[in-house]
Amino acid sequence: MKIKTYAALLALILALGICAVLFLFPVPEDTVDVARINDMIQSGQVIDKSAFADTQQIWRGYRVQLQAGVIAILFLTISAAALFLVVLYRKILRPFETMRGFAQSIASGELDVPLTMDSGNAFGAFTESFDLMRDELRRAKESERAAEQSKRELVASLSHDIQTPVASIKAVAELMEMTAPISERQKLQTIQQKAAQIETLVSELLHTTLEELDSLHVEPVSLQSSELVEIMRKSDYGHRAGLCDLPGCMLRADPARLSQVMDNIFANSYKYADTDIDVSAEADDDGLTITMRDHGPGVAPDELPRLCTKYFRGKGAEGKNGYGLGLFISHAFMERMGGGLICENAAPGFAVKIHLPYDG
Repeated sequence: MKIKTYAALLALILALGICAVLFLFPVPEDTVDVARINDMIQSGQVIDKSAFADTQQIWRGYRVQLQAGVIAILFLTISAAALFLVVLYRKILRPFETMRGFAQSIASGELDVPLTMDSGNAFGAFTESFDLMRDELRRAKESERAAEQSKRELVASLSHDIQTPVASIKAVAELMEMTAPISERQKLQTIQQKAAQIETLVSELLHTTLEELDSLHVEPVSLQSSELVEIMRKSDYGHRAGLCDLPGCMLRADPARLSQVMDNIFANSYKYADTDIDVSAEADDDGLTITMRDHGPGVAPDELPRLCTKYFRGKGAEGKNGYGLGLFISHAFMERMGGGLICENAAPGFAVKIHLPYDG
């Protein structure tokens, strides 16, 4: 009900109260009933009667009626006032308290709980506007969070991925320096120094985002097995991997993230084993498994379960650049693509197996 309706109801109650008082306690039309009758007696006989108005009795009657009317009016007035206060609380005070609490919740960052709409109170339209403001603030906050996450993801991904080609540039420059003429060695040394400088800057950049690596985004799409062969060929910068033909099938993977996985696997193999790499494939009911095996010393059996742990580096990594993040990131990427990554000793050598699910 609207406020005008309640006001009209209060006026009606007061009018009915006044009418009830006038009906129940009418003004006396005749004072005979309250007059005093005296006999006029002569010679022992009543010869006439005289009536005298009893003024005190009349005023007592008026006073009783007046008191009753005042009491009735007071009762109706109090009832009307109580009803008005109830309406005031329900339609104005309580909604105002609700909005104040809602404003405090917004100020504290709680933007997921909507404000209950009630068109029956005086703040109905304002309440809707207030909730629209909350919804816009929530969307803005989510957009800001998504943008911040995207920035961290980009920085972490680029920082780690740049290290692999930089390491390749350094390695190739060192090899060229061994056989290059003296006149060219200075240039090759400059290349190595600049590559080392880039590696240092990238390492510092990576350190700022290490804690956010868990939030890297993966978006799997349909991928032909022939595309997987091309990804491995591009990742094998040492050209020492014996790539094999893969069974023709449609896989589910994120090409960009899968390329990062292959980069990490081949880079680790060249860094720690520095041997040829055998690549084989096996298809089963669940998907395609690719095995990449080197012919190095492998790793200690007690280190195998920890190779995909963040920051872990085995004993064989001593004296070599790295942060213990390559296999950790690769393992996370493969799991988010619905596949998996397994490390095992090949006796001799070390093998990494990645499993990719079929599309559909």
